[in-house]
Amino acid sequence: SSPGARQSSLEGAGACLGVLSSPFPRAMLNRAPDKWREWRLGNQVLSLYLPDPKAPPEPVEQKPLCEVSHMCIKALKDKGELPSLTAAIEGLNKAPDSPGGRVREERFRDTLKTVVLAVLTPDEVEDIFPTSESKPPSRSPSKSSRRPSKMGA
Repeated sequence: SSPGARQSSLEGAGACLGVLSSPFPRAMLNRAPDKWREWRLGNQVLSLYLPDPKAPPEPVEQKPLCEVSHMCIKALKDKGELPSLTAAIEGLNKAPDSPGGRVREERFRDTLKTVVLAVLTPDEVEDIFPTSESKPPSRSPSKSSRRPSKMGA
């Protein structure tokens, strides 16, 4: 094999990986403080606000956004209703919460839930968006039922 053939195969691999295609790959990395988040589905991009550090923590039963969106996409794809989600995301992009084009995570979650409610059964929706009433009853602590040790006997 010639050196030219090897170089072209490396350039092809670099283009896929995004590593060798730039003459300065390390200098091009963004190391600045976080300014935005993006959620992607195919060729659609939805810019999201960063979570407010002063906001109260999310409820324990609320799943992370990436998990919720994955479960929604999978369920809608199984039912053949993925175009309804892409249409809803286009609507969010056309009417963002800010002039910069970003959307709040709560609004995005509500949009996902609205799309899923129109297609899935209530049990399937409950799997994706659990409510506090659906939590199993908590178990009693096991240490309270233990007998005290026999000290000095």
